[in-house]
Amino acid sequence: MKQHRTTIARILALVLLFGTFAGCSTTTTDEGTTPVQVTPTADAETEPAPEEDVYVSDDLPSPDYDGYDYRILSCNFYNKELATYLTYDEITGDPVNDVLYASRDNIQSRFNIGIRWIETGDTTAGRDAVKKAVTAGDDAFDILIGHDTNTFGLGKDGYLYNLMAVDQFNFEKPWWPKNTVESLRIGDKMYAASSYLSYCGLHWTRVITFNKDYAEDLGYTDLYDEVREGRWTLDRLHELCEGVSVDLDGNGKYNVKDKIAFTSGGQTWYCMQEAAGIPVYRHDADGIPYLDIDIERVSKYVDIMRLLITGDDYVASGDFGIDQFKNGLALFAYTQVGDAYDTYRISEIRYGFLPTPKLDEEQADYINCCTDVPWGIPKNVSPERLDLIGTVTEAMSCYNYNSVLPAYYETAIKARTADAPDDTEMLTIIANTRTISFSYTYQLTYNNIVNGCVENNSEVASYFKKNEKVATKTLDRLVDAYSKMD
Repeated sequence: MKQHRTTIARILALVLLFGTFAGCSTTTTDEGTTPVQVTPTADAETEPAPEEDVYVSDDLPSPDYDGYDYRILSCNFYNKELATYLTYDEITGDPVNDVLYASRDNIQSRFNIGIRWIETGDTTAGRDAVKKAVTAGDDAFDILIGHDTNTFGLGKDGYLYNLMAVDQFNFEKPWWPKNTVESLRIGDKMYAASSYLSYCGLHWTRVITFNKDYAEDLGYTDLYDEVREGRWTLDRLHELCEGVSVDLDGNGKYNVKDKIAFTSGGQTWYCMQEAAGIPVYRHDADGIPYLDIDIERVSKYVDIMRLLITGDDYVASGDFGIDQFKNGLALFAYTQVGDAYDTYRISEIRYGFLPTPKLDEEQADYINCCTDVPWGIPKNVSPERLDLIGTVTEAMSCYNYNSVLPAYYETAIKARTADAPDDTEMLTIIANTRTISFSYTYQLTYNNIVNGCVENNSEVASYFKKNEKVATKTLDRLVDAYSKMD
Protein backbone atom coordinates (compact mmCIF):
# COMPACT_ATOMS: atom_id res chain seq x y z
CA MET A 1 0.00 0.00 0.00
CA LYS A 2 2.92 2.39 0.57
CA GLN A 3 3.77 2.47 -3.14
CA HIS A 4 0.08 2.91 -3.96
CA ARG A 5 -0.28 5.91 -1.60
CA THR A 6 2.96 7.40 -2.90
CA THR A 7 1.74 7.11 -6.47
CA ILE A 8 -1.55 8.79 -5.59
CA ALA A 9 0.30 11.63 -3.84
CA ARG A 10 2.64 12.02 -6.81
CA ILE A 11 -0.16 12.13 -9.37
CA LEU A 12 -2.32 14.48 -7.29
CA ALA A 13 0.57 16.88 -6.84
CA LEU A 14 1.52 16.84 -10.49
CA VAL A 15 -2.05 17.11 -11.76
CA LEU A 16 -2.40 20.35 -9.81
CA LEU A 17 0.60 21.69 -11.71
CA PHE A 18 -0.45 20.59 -15.18
CA GLY A 19 -2.69 23.31 -16.59
CA THR A 20 -2.01 24.99 -19.90
CA PHE A 21 1.53 24.07 -20.93
CA ALA A 22 3.04 27.50 -21.36
CA GLY A 23 6.59 26.23 -21.17
CA CYS A 24 8.69 23.21 -20.23
CA SER A 25 12.29 22.75 -19.22
CA THR A 26 14.22 19.74 -18.02
CA THR A 27 17.16 19.12 -15.76
CA THR A 28 19.40 16.08 -16.01
CA THR A 29 21.40 14.73 -13.09
CA ASP A 30 23.96 11.96 -12.83
CA GLU A 31 21.33 9.75 -11.21
CA GLY A 32 18.96 10.19 -14.12
CA THR A 33 16.38 12.19 -12.15
CA THR A 34 14.92 14.55 -14.75
CA PRO A 35 11.85 16.31 -13.39
CA VAL A 36 9.76 18.33 -15.80
CA GLN A 37 9.06 21.93 -14.81
CA VAL A 38 5.74 23.31 -15.99
CA THR A 39 4.76 26.98 -15.98
CA PRO A 40 0.98 27.20 -15.54
CA THR A 41 -1.15 30.08 -16.80
CA ALA A 42 -1.68 32.98 -14.44
CA ASP A 43 -5.25 32.02 -13.62
CA ALA A 44 -4.60 28.30 -13.08
CA GLU A 45 -5.84 26.97 -9.76
CA THR A 46 -2.61 25.53 -8.42
CA GLU A 47 -1.32 24.46 -5.06
CA PRO A 48 2.27 23.97 -3.99
CA ALA A 49 3.68 20.50 -4.50
CA PRO A 50 4.43 18.50 -1.36
CA GLU A 51 7.95 18.77 -0.01
CA GLU A 52 8.72 15.09 -0.60
CA ASP A 53 10.44 14.12 -3.83
CA VAL A 54 7.66 12.52 -5.84
CA TYR A 55 9.74 11.79 -8.95
CA VAL A 56 10.71 8.12 -9.28
CA SER A 57 14.29 7.89 -10.58
CA ASP A 58 15.47 5.39 -13.18
CA ASP A 59 18.78 4.94 -11.26
CA LEU A 60 20.69 4.81 -14.54
CA PRO A 61 23.95 6.52 -15.55
CA SER A 62 23.93 9.06 -18.39
CA PRO A 63 26.55 7.89 -20.92
CA ASP A 64 27.35 9.94 -24.01
CA TYR A 65 26.27 7.98 -27.10
CA ASP A 66 27.96 10.34 -29.53
CA GLY A 67 24.95 11.30 -31.65
CA TYR A 68 23.51 7.78 -32.02
CA ASP A 69 20.34 7.55 -34.11
CA TYR A 70 17.72 5.79 -31.92
CA ARG A 71 15.08 4.44 -34.32
CA ILE A 72 11.55 3.29 -33.54
CA LEU A 73 9.95 1.08 -36.18
CA SER A 74 6.29 2.09 -36.23
CA CYS A 75 3.07 1.42 -38.12
CA ASN A 76 -0.34 3.02 -38.46
CA PHE A 77 -3.30 1.64 -36.51
CA TYR A 78 -6.70 3.30 -35.99
CA ASN A 79 -5.39 6.26 -38.03
CA LYS A 80 -2.57 6.91 -35.57
CA GLU A 81 1.17 6.47 -36.03
CA LEU A 82 1.91 4.23 -33.08
CA ALA A 83 5.31 5.73 -32.24
CA THR A 84 3.47 8.91 -31.22
CA TYR A 85 2.22 7.08 -28.13
CA LEU A 86 5.77 7.27 -26.77
CA THR A 87 7.46 10.27 -28.40
CA TYR A 88 6.59 13.39 -30.41
CA ASP A 89 8.65 15.58 -32.71
CA GLU A 90 6.92 18.97 -32.45
CA ILE A 91 4.98 21.25 -30.12
CA THR A 92 1.28 21.15 -31.04
CA GLY A 93 -0.54 22.63 -28.06
CA ASP A 94 -1.94 19.24 -27.09
CA PRO A 95 -0.86 18.67 -23.46
CA VAL A 96 0.21 15.05 -23.90
CA ASN A 97 1.98 15.55 -27.23
CA ASP A 98 3.86 18.53 -25.81
CA VAL A 99 5.12 16.55 -22.82
CA LEU A 100 6.12 13.74 -25.18
CA TYR A 101 8.10 16.35 -27.09
CA ALA A 102 9.75 17.44 -23.82
CA SER A 103 10.53 13.76 -23.14
CA ARG A 104 12.20 13.42 -26.54
CA ASP A 105 14.20 16.61 -25.98
CA ASN A 106 15.28 15.46 -22.53
CA ILE A 107 16.42 11.99 -23.58
CA GLN A 108 18.23 13.32 -26.65
CA SER A 109 20.12 15.84 -24.51
CA ARG A 110 20.85 13.45 -21.67
CA PHE A 111 22.43 10.76 -23.86
CA ASN A 112 23.54 12.82 -26.87
CA ILE A 113 21.33 10.89 -29.30
CA GLY A 114 18.68 11.56 -31.89
CA ILE A 115 15.23 9.96 -31.68
CA ARG A 116 13.05 9.33 -34.72
CA TRP A 117 10.51 6.84 -35.97
CA ILE A 118 10.28 4.86 -39.19
CA GLU A 119 6.85 4.72 -40.82
CA THR A 120 6.07 1.40 -42.49
CA GLY A 121 2.37 1.62 -43.34
CA ASP A 122 -0.41 -0.45 -41.83
CA THR A 123 -0.06 -3.07 -39.09
CA THR A 124 0.68 -5.88 -41.54
CA ALA A 125 3.40 -3.82 -43.20
CA GLY A 126 4.91 -3.11 -39.79
CA ARG A 127 4.97 -6.79 -38.88
CA ASP A 128 6.48 -7.75 -42.24
CA ALA A 129 9.16 -5.05 -41.92
CA VAL A 130 10.31 -6.64 -38.67
CA LYS A 131 10.46 -10.11 -40.20
CA LYS A 132 12.40 -8.88 -43.21
CA ALA A 133 14.97 -6.94 -41.18
CA VAL A 134 15.59 -9.66 -38.59
CA THR A 135 15.79 -12.44 -41.19
CA ALA A 136 18.34 -10.43 -43.18
CA GLY A 137 20.31 -9.50 -40.06
CA ASP A 138 19.84 -5.79 -40.84
CA ASP A 139 20.49 -3.15 -38.18
CA ALA A 140 17.31 -1.38 -39.30
CA PHE A 141 15.75 -0.22 -36.01
CA ASP A 142 16.22 -0.30 -32.23
CA ILE A 143 12.71 -0.98 -30.96
CA LEU A 144 9.38 -1.63 -32.65
CA ILE A 145 5.81 -0.82 -31.68
CA GLY A 146 2.85 -2.52 -33.31
CA HIS A 147 -0.54 -4.22 -33.26
CA ASP A 148 -1.03 -6.40 -30.17
CA THR A 149 -1.41 -9.95 -31.47
CA ASN A 150 0.91 -9.22 -34.42
CA THR A 151 3.69 -8.13 -32.07
CA PHE A 152 3.25 -11.00 -29.64
CA GLY A 153 3.14 -13.29 -32.65
CA LEU A 154 6.56 -11.97 -33.70
CA GLY A 155 7.83 -12.93 -30.26
CA LYS A 156 6.34 -16.43 -30.47
CA ASP A 157 7.91 -16.87 -33.92
CA GLY A 158 11.41 -15.95 -32.74
CA TYR A 159 11.87 -12.46 -34.19
CA LEU A 160 12.19 -10.56 -30.89
CA TYR A 161 14.66 -10.38 -28.00
CA ASN A 162 13.79 -11.55 -24.48
CA LEU A 163 13.10 -8.34 -22.56
CA MET A 164 13.59 -10.06 -19.21
CA ALA A 165 17.24 -10.58 -20.16
CA VAL A 166 17.92 -6.84 -20.63
CA ASP A 167 20.06 -5.70 -17.69
CA GLN A 168 18.78 -2.12 -17.65
CA PHE A 169 15.11 -3.07 -17.31
CA ASN A 170 14.09 -2.90 -13.64
CA PHE A 171 10.72 -4.61 -13.40
CA GLU A 172 10.27 -3.35 -9.84
CA LYS A 173 9.88 0.20 -11.15
CA PRO A 174 6.31 1.53 -11.49
CA TRP A 175 6.54 2.06 -15.26
CA TRP A 176 6.44 -1.74 -15.52
CA PRO A 177 2.84 -2.53 -14.36
CA LYS A 178 3.23 -5.57 -12.14
CA ASN A 179 -0.01 -7.31 -13.17
CA THR A 180 0.81 -6.84 -16.83
CA VAL A 181 4.36 -8.18 -16.58
CA GLU A 182 3.13 -11.25 -14.72
CA SER A 183 0.43 -11.84 -17.31
CA LEU A 184 2.71 -11.52 -20.35
CA ARG A 185 5.69 -13.56 -19.17
CA ILE A 186 6.12 -17.29 -19.73
CA GLY A 187 8.76 -18.43 -17.28
CA ASP A 188 11.69 -16.03 -17.50
CA LYS A 189 10.80 -14.87 -21.02
CA MET A 190 8.78 -11.95 -22.32
CA TYR A 191 9.28 -10.89 -25.92
CA ALA A 192 6.92 -7.91 -26.10
CA ALA A 193 5.95 -5.41 -23.43
CA SER A 194 3.05 -3.24 -22.36
CA SER A 195 4.55 -0.56 -20.14
CA TYR A 196 4.41 3.15 -19.46
CA LEU A 197 7.02 3.78 -22.12
CA SER A 198 3.77 4.35 -24.04
CA TYR A 199 0.53 5.79 -22.67
CA CYS A 200 -1.58 3.59 -24.96
CA GLY A 201 -2.04 0.85 -22.36
CA LEU A 202 -3.74 3.30 -20.01
CA HIS A 203 -5.56 4.94 -22.93
CA TRP A 204 -7.10 1.58 -23.82
CA THR A 205 -7.74 0.37 -20.27
CA ARG A 206 -11.36 -0.63 -19.70
CA VAL A 207 -13.11 1.16 -16.85
CA ILE A 208 -16.54 2.27 -15.74
CA THR A 209 -17.41 5.89 -16.50
CA PHE A 210 -20.52 7.33 -14.91
CA ASN A 211 -22.77 10.30 -15.60
CA LYS A 212 -22.49 12.46 -12.47
CA ASP A 213 -25.77 14.33 -13.02
CA TYR A 214 -27.71 11.12 -13.67
CA ALA A 215 -26.12 9.51 -10.58
CA GLU A 216 -26.93 12.51 -8.37
CA ASP A 217 -30.53 12.52 -9.56
CA LEU A 218 -30.79 8.89 -8.43
CA GLY A 219 -29.11 9.62 -5.07
CA TYR A 220 -25.96 7.67 -5.97
CA THR A 221 -23.56 9.98 -4.14
CA ASP A 222 -21.08 7.62 -2.48
CA LEU A 223 -19.71 5.66 -5.46
CA TYR A 224 -16.10 6.71 -4.75
CA ASP A 225 -16.43 5.52 -1.15
CA GLU A 226 -17.82 2.19 -2.32
CA VAL A 227 -14.64 1.72 -4.34
CA ARG A 228 -12.40 2.70 -1.42
CA GLU A 229 -14.22 0.34 0.93
CA GLY A 230 -14.06 -2.61 -1.50
CA ARG A 231 -17.85 -2.72 -1.99
CA TRP A 232 -17.79 -1.94 -5.72
CA THR A 233 -18.80 -5.30 -7.22
CA LEU A 234 -20.68 -6.61 -10.26
CA ASP A 235 -23.70 -7.33 -8.04
CA ARG A 236 -23.63 -3.73 -6.85
CA LEU A 237 -23.42 -2.45 -10.42
CA HIS A 238 -26.44 -4.55 -11.34
CA GLU A 239 -28.33 -3.33 -8.27
CA LEU A 240 -27.70 0.31 -9.20
CA CYS A 241 -28.76 -0.30 -12.81
CA GLU A 242 -31.95 -2.23 -12.18
CA GLY A 243 -35.11 -0.35 -13.10
CA VAL A 244 -33.59 3.12 -13.66
CA SER A 245 -33.73 3.28 -17.48
CA VAL A 246 -36.25 5.66 -19.10
CA ASP A 247 -38.18 4.97 -22.31
CA LEU A 248 -37.78 8.44 -23.86
CA ASP A 249 -39.21 7.60 -27.28
CA GLY A 250 -42.21 5.82 -25.79
CA ASN A 251 -42.04 2.76 -28.01
CA GLY A 252 -42.19 0.31 -25.13
CA LYS A 253 -38.63 -0.99 -25.40
CA TYR A 254 -35.19 0.41 -24.62
CA ASN A 255 -32.81 1.38 -27.40
CA VAL A 256 -30.05 3.90 -28.16
CA LYS A 257 -32.59 6.77 -28.15
CA ASP A 258 -33.56 6.11 -24.54
CA LYS A 259 -31.96 6.88 -21.18
CA ILE A 260 -30.16 3.66 -20.27
CA ALA A 261 -28.58 2.44 -17.04
CA PHE A 262 -25.66 0.59 -18.63
CA THR A 263 -24.05 0.57 -22.06
CA SER A 264 -20.96 -0.79 -23.78
CA GLY A 265 -19.96 -2.64 -26.92
CA GLY A 266 -20.25 -6.37 -27.27
CA GLN A 267 -16.62 -7.08 -28.19
CA THR A 268 -14.96 -6.15 -24.91
CA TRP A 269 -16.19 -8.70 -22.36
CA TYR A 270 -12.93 -10.67 -22.28
CA CYS A 271 -11.54 -7.64 -20.45
CA MET A 272 -14.35 -7.84 -17.88
CA GLN A 273 -13.43 -11.51 -17.39
CA GLU A 274 -9.93 -10.56 -16.26
CA ALA A 275 -11.26 -7.81 -14.00
CA ALA A 276 -13.54 -10.30 -12.23
CA GLY A 277 -10.50 -12.29 -11.11
CA ILE A 278 -11.37 -15.42 -13.10
CA PRO A 279 -8.65 -15.42 -15.77
CA VAL A 280 -8.80 -19.24 -16.19
CA TYR A 281 -5.08 -19.16 -17.03
CA ARG A 282 -2.78 -18.36 -14.10
CA HIS A 283 0.99 -18.34 -13.56
CA ASP A 284 2.85 -20.32 -10.93
CA ALA A 285 5.74 -18.94 -8.84
CA ASP A 286 8.13 -19.52 -11.75
CA GLY A 287 5.90 -17.69 -14.23
CA ILE A 288 4.70 -20.84 -15.99
CA PRO A 289 1.04 -20.59 -17.05
CA TYR A 290 -1.46 -23.30 -16.18
CA LEU A 291 -5.20 -23.87 -16.44
CA ASP A 292 -7.12 -22.96 -13.29
CA ILE A 293 -10.84 -23.41 -13.79
CA ASP A 294 -12.95 -22.49 -10.77
CA ILE A 295 -16.38 -23.59 -11.96
CA GLU A 296 -18.16 -22.09 -8.94
CA ARG A 297 -16.73 -18.59 -9.38
CA VAL A 298 -17.01 -18.67 -13.16
CA SER A 299 -20.67 -19.68 -12.79
CA LYS A 300 -21.21 -16.75 -10.44
CA TYR A 301 -19.65 -14.44 -13.01
CA VAL A 302 -21.76 -15.86 -15.85
CA ASP A 303 -24.95 -15.52 -13.80
CA ILE A 304 -24.38 -11.84 -13.00
CA MET A 305 -23.28 -11.05 -16.56
CA ARG A 306 -26.48 -12.63 -17.87
CA LEU A 307 -28.45 -10.30 -15.61
CA LEU A 308 -26.38 -7.27 -16.59
CA ILE A 309 -26.31 -7.56 -20.36
CA THR A 310 -29.48 -9.45 -21.24
CA GLY A 311 -31.90 -7.39 -19.14
CA ASP A 312 -33.84 -4.25 -20.06
CA ASP A 313 -31.34 -1.85 -18.47
CA TYR A 314 -28.47 -2.61 -20.86
CA VAL A 315 -28.16 -1.45 -24.46
CA ALA A 316 -25.14 -2.18 -26.66
CA SER A 317 -24.07 0.96 -28.50
CA GLY A 318 -21.18 0.87 -30.94
CA ASP A 319 -17.79 -0.31 -29.79
CA PHE A 320 -17.97 1.07 -26.25
CA GLY A 321 -21.27 2.90 -25.94
CA ILE A 322 -19.45 6.18 -26.65
CA ASP A 323 -22.29 8.03 -28.38
CA GLN A 324 -24.87 6.87 -25.85
CA PHE A 325 -22.75 8.09 -22.97
CA LYS A 326 -21.53 11.40 -24.42
CA ASN A 327 -25.13 12.36 -25.23
CA GLY A 328 -26.12 11.98 -21.59
CA LEU A 329 -28.20 8.88 -22.25
CA ALA A 330 -26.31 6.39 -20.06
CA LEU A 331 -25.73 6.18 -16.32
CA PHE A 332 -22.76 3.78 -16.59
CA ALA A 333 -20.59 2.80 -19.53
CA TYR A 334 -18.00 0.02 -19.66
CA THR A 335 -15.59 1.92 -21.81
CA GLN A 336 -11.95 2.94 -22.21
CA VAL A 337 -10.12 5.68 -20.34
CA GLY A 338 -9.24 7.00 -23.80
CA ASP A 339 -12.89 7.58 -24.66
CA ALA A 340 -12.91 10.30 -22.00
CA TYR A 341 -9.68 11.75 -23.40
CA ASP A 342 -10.87 11.65 -27.01
CA THR A 343 -14.59 12.34 -26.66
CA TYR A 344 -16.17 12.99 -23.26
CA ARG A 345 -13.90 15.88 -22.27
CA ILE A 346 -15.08 17.90 -25.28
CA SER A 347 -18.76 17.12 -24.67
CA GLU A 348 -21.14 18.65 -22.14
CA ILE A 349 -21.36 15.49 -20.03
CA ARG A 350 -20.19 15.59 -16.40
CA TYR A 351 -18.43 12.28 -16.00
CA GLY A 352 -16.40 10.39 -13.45
CA PHE A 353 -14.21 7.28 -13.38
CA LEU A 354 -14.60 4.05 -11.41
CA PRO A 355 -12.51 0.88 -11.58
CA THR A 356 -14.06 -2.15 -13.20
CA PRO A 357 -16.11 -3.83 -10.44
CA LYS A 358 -14.81 -6.86 -8.61
CA LEU A 359 -16.76 -10.11 -8.91
CA ASP A 360 -17.52 -9.94 -5.19
CA GLU A 361 -16.00 -8.69 -1.96
CA GLU A 362 -13.98 -11.91 -1.64
CA GLN A 363 -11.86 -10.70 -4.56
CA ALA A 364 -8.86 -9.01 -3.00
CA ASP A 365 -8.10 -6.26 -5.50
CA TYR A 366 -9.58 -4.33 -8.38
CA ILE A 367 -8.21 -5.38 -11.76
CA ASN A 368 -8.54 -3.27 -14.88
CA CYS A 369 -7.86 -5.05 -18.14
CA CYS A 370 -6.51 -3.28 -21.19
CA THR A 371 -5.38 -3.80 -24.73
CA ASP A 372 -2.24 -2.09 -25.99
CA VAL A 373 0.17 -1.61 -28.87
CA PRO A 374 3.14 -3.50 -27.39
CA TRP A 375 6.79 -2.81 -28.12
CA GLY A 376 9.84 -5.05 -28.46
CA ILE A 377 13.51 -5.28 -29.45
CA PRO A 378 14.69 -7.13 -32.59
CA LYS A 379 16.24 -10.55 -32.01
CA ASN A 380 19.39 -9.76 -34.02
CA VAL A 381 20.50 -6.92 -31.72
CA SER A 382 24.24 -6.91 -30.85
CA PRO A 383 25.37 -6.90 -27.17
CA GLU A 384 26.85 -3.41 -27.52
CA ARG A 385 23.70 -1.98 -29.04
CA LEU A 386 21.54 -3.84 -26.50
CA ASP A 387 23.15 -1.87 -23.65
CA LEU A 388 22.35 1.38 -25.41
CA ILE A 389 18.78 0.35 -26.26
CA GLY A 390 18.17 -0.87 -22.72
CA THR A 391 19.47 2.35 -21.17
CA VAL A 392 17.63 4.75 -23.48
CA THR A 393 14.37 2.80 -23.41
CA GLU A 394 14.32 2.48 -19.62
CA ALA A 395 15.14 6.17 -19.21
CA MET A 396 12.37 7.16 -21.61
CA SER A 397 9.96 4.87 -19.74
CA CYS A 398 10.88 6.61 -16.50
CA TYR A 399 10.40 10.09 -17.95
CA ASN A 400 7.09 9.24 -19.58
CA TYR A 401 5.73 7.63 -16.41
CA ASN A 402 6.67 10.62 -14.29
CA SER A 403 5.65 13.35 -16.71
CA VAL A 404 3.33 12.11 -19.47
CA LEU A 405 0.86 10.27 -17.22
CA PRO A 406 0.03 13.33 -15.07
CA ALA A 407 -0.60 15.37 -18.23
CA TYR A 408 -2.83 12.60 -19.55
CA TYR A 409 -4.73 12.38 -16.26
CA GLU A 410 -5.38 16.11 -16.09
CA THR A 411 -6.60 16.22 -19.67
CA ALA A 412 -8.83 13.14 -19.33
CA ILE A 413 -10.40 14.53 -16.16
CA LYS A 414 -11.22 17.67 -18.18
CA ALA A 415 -10.99 20.32 -15.43
CA ARG A 416 -9.96 20.89 -11.85
CA THR A 417 -13.48 20.55 -10.48
CA ALA A 418 -14.22 19.97 -6.82
CA ASP A 419 -14.25 16.20 -7.23
CA ALA A 420 -11.26 15.97 -9.60
CA PRO A 421 -9.08 14.53 -6.78
CA ASP A 422 -11.59 11.66 -6.46
CA ASP A 423 -11.34 10.88 -10.18
CA THR A 424 -7.56 11.23 -10.03
CA GLU A 425 -7.51 8.69 -7.21
CA MET A 426 -9.72 6.36 -9.24
CA LEU A 427 -7.45 6.69 -12.29
CA THR A 428 -4.44 5.97 -10.09
CA ILE A 429 -6.06 2.75 -8.83
CA ILE A 430 -6.85 1.88 -12.44
CA ALA A 431 -3.30 2.59 -13.65
CA ASN A 432 -1.72 0.62 -10.80
CA THR A 433 -3.87 -2.45 -11.41
CA ARG A 434 -4.06 -2.59 -15.18
CA THR A 435 -3.28 -5.86 -16.86
CA ILE A 436 -3.58 -7.60 -20.20
CA SER A 437 -5.47 -10.81 -20.78
CA PHE A 438 -2.97 -13.64 -21.14
CA SER A 439 -5.53 -15.78 -22.98
CA TYR A 440 -6.38 -13.01 -25.45
CA THR A 441 -2.74 -12.03 -25.99
CA TYR A 442 -1.71 -15.55 -26.92
CA GLN A 443 -5.05 -16.36 -28.60
CA LEU A 444 -5.85 -19.28 -26.30
CA THR A 445 -9.10 -21.19 -25.97
CA TYR A 446 -10.87 -19.64 -22.98
CA ASN A 447 -10.47 -15.96 -23.80
CA ASN A 448 -14.10 -14.84 -23.66
CA ILE A 449 -16.42 -16.66 -21.30
CA VAL A 450 -19.28 -14.25 -21.99
CA ASN A 451 -19.20 -15.19 -25.65
CA GLY A 452 -18.82 -18.86 -24.76
CA CYS A 453 -21.60 -19.04 -22.18
CA VAL A 454 -23.81 -15.96 -21.97
CA GLU A 455 -24.29 -15.16 -25.65
CA ASN A 456 -24.45 -18.84 -26.62
CA ASN A 457 -26.60 -19.71 -23.59
CA SER A 458 -24.25 -22.52 -22.58
CA GLU A 459 -23.93 -24.12 -19.16
CA VAL A 460 -20.54 -23.35 -17.59
CA ALA A 461 -19.38 -26.85 -16.67
CA SER A 462 -20.26 -28.30 -20.08
CA TYR A 463 -18.59 -25.35 -21.85
CA PHE A 464 -15.31 -26.00 -20.07
CA LYS A 465 -15.50 -29.79 -20.42
CA LYS A 466 -16.17 -29.53 -24.14
CA ASN A 467 -13.09 -27.35 -24.73
CA GLU A 468 -10.69 -28.56 -22.03
CA LYS A 469 -8.72 -31.04 -24.15
CA VAL A 470 -8.02 -28.49 -26.89
CA ALA A 471 -7.24 -25.79 -24.30
CA THR A 472 -4.72 -28.03 -22.53
CA LYS A 473 -2.94 -29.03 -25.74
CA THR A 474 -2.77 -25.44 -26.99
CA LEU A 475 -1.29 -24.18 -23.73
CA ASP A 476 1.19 -27.06 -23.53
CA ARG A 477 2.44 -26.32 -27.05
CA LEU A 478 2.94 -22.65 -26.17
CA VAL A 479 4.88 -23.39 -22.97
CA ASP A 480 6.99 -26.00 -24.73
CA ALA A 481 7.83 -23.61 -27.57
CA TYR A 482 8.95 -20.92 -25.10
CA SER A 483 11.07 -23.41 -23.17
CA LYS A 484 13.07 -24.07 -26.34
CA MET A 485 13.58 -20.41 -27.27
CA ASP A 486 16.79 -18.64 -26.35
